[in-house]
Amino acid sequence: MSWELKRINVLGVIIFMTLSLHLGAQVAPGKYWIQFTDKNNSPYSISNPQAYLSQRAIDRRSAQGIRVTSQDFPVNSFYILDVQQTATLTVLASSKWLNGILIQTTDTLGLAQIMNLPFVDSIQSESVENPDGERSHKMDLNGETVAVEGSFSNASEGFNYGHADGQNTMLRINYLHDLGYTGSGMVIAVLDAGFNGTDTTAIVQSLFTNNQILGTWDVVLNQPVDYANHSNHGALVLNCMGANLPGVYIGTAPDADYWLIRTEDAPTENIIEEYNWVVGAEFADSVGADVINSSLGYTEFDDSTKSHMYSDLDGNTTIVTIGADIAASKGILVVNSAGNSGNSAWHYIGAPADGDSVLSIGAVWPDLSVTGFSSRGPSVDGRVKPNVMAMGGYVPMPVGTDSITYINGTSFSGPILAGAAACFWQSRPSYTNMDVYHAIEQSSDRYGNPNDDYGYGIPNFELAYFLITGTHEWDGSESTLEVYPNPTSGVIYIDEISGHSIELMVRDVSGKVIFKNSNPSKINNQVAVDLSKLKPGFYLIELRSERETRNARVIKN
Repeated sequence: MSWELKRINVLGVIIFMTLSLHLGAQVAPGKYWIQFTDKNNSPYSISNPQAYLSQRAIDRRSAQGIRVTSQDFPVNSFYILDVQQTATLTVLASSKWLNGILIQTTDTLGLAQIMNLPFVDSIQSESVENPDGERSHKMDLNGETVAVEGSFSNASEGFNYGHADGQNTMLRINYLHDLGYTGSGMVIAVLDAGFNGTDTTAIVQSLFTNNQILGTWDVVLNQPVDYANHSNHGALVLNCMGANLPGVYIGTAPDADYWLIRTEDAPTENIIEEYNWVVGAEFADSVGADVINSSLGYTEFDDSTKSHMYSDLDGNTTIVTIGADIAASKGILVVNSAGNSGNSAWHYIGAPADGDSVLSIGAVWPDLSVTGFSSRGPSVDGRVKPNVMAMGGYVPMPVGTDSITYINGTSFSGPILAGAAACFWQSRPSYTNMDVYHAIEQSSDRYGNPNDDYGYGIPNFELAYFLITGTHEWDGSESTLEVYPNPTSGVIYIDEISGHSIELMVRDVSGKVIFKNSNPSKINNQVAVDLSKLKPGFYLIELRSERETRNARVIKN
């Protein structure tokens, strides 16, 4: 199976047509965005955030030194009431961050009167429905079903990951799992197109048994999620994180709690879905989510005049990217799939993956090579995108407990990474969301040499566990040796230190001495160390003499 993220064609922050153009274009029931000018005379206050935020949302802000502001206030209810009394309409949703409401109406005269209200800044049309109810680029669920191949090898000491072993150990998340960091106490909000079948999927039944599904909300229909209808895409995404059926499939965050939020109307492609995404992110914020996983992206729409251009991917233009960066400013780690357009004429990332505070995830095959479909960077302003990579090609997905299908898409590399990030944050509770963001980048295998295909590369969460803004935790010392190549897959070369009696020592991340040599070999006055037999991970190299001791951090691929 693969799910192609929607290609982004961005309008600009909000490009509003004149009202006369809106009305002239409306020949059928339509949807509109009503932009308000302010939140004056709000009944809410900064001093009483409990009136509009959960305690968990308040605590998340407080822990990261983030102030509550009027941006957190709900939309002025008196403005909404005045709009409702001015025209015959249905209010679909409101957005406090964007300060406006989504409505549906056929009352064109009423729209003109709404535009004259003193607190209405502008009106944007949300136009055509897709006439055939289908877009081939949105859903392409063609998986190969095969029989389960019996037993599985696992790099984890305590977890039998089953089919998920490869995608989990690629990120070294098994290291954190073995330490007990499995997502417990972390809340992940999944913004997606639907969760059809989640309640009956065997590998995630522990989420229901243990009350780890905290709740659901369907932004599109303004009601709880219906597990029996709509897309099953969100169900597959959730499996990558929340599955917990030992020997069959264990996700990257099996003990995390989850909110399931539907923002996407899969059969259509209208810019209203970007607004829905922002409303969903606001909901996730208000209930106290730590991480948002979004396997959605936007570039083109059923109304082609609203499609985005590459020049819009500057991190500040599209509605959905603006909302995603606001979510990050509230202390949420926003993880978004990069997109599946790598093989198309539009091969760039989508929105909101272009956000400067959005961790965008590309896809690699099991052999660590980049997939052809994984969307490429950079952002239009030259920032590294995608940020990092995870397994998104040939990802195994159980069908029941006795067979699997293989699926492709950054829709799945995203949640694999998001779950791992939640476990990592659990292990470092004093971190801010952006500390987590940067530690993940710094732990990646191409951090010193990023490119447009891989970004910073594949994270190593064992290494991330020992990184604090570029330093390790053994003794607080900085690297003082010049070592290359680093990262390495084999031999490293170290500049020789002064002194006659030189001793080489290699330690693992726990501080345990792996080996030492009192007379290390030299090539051209450099110490040569063969690390090819060591498992991938993070090591401390130390050279001692009677005169000095110097060290370096080395990543072994």
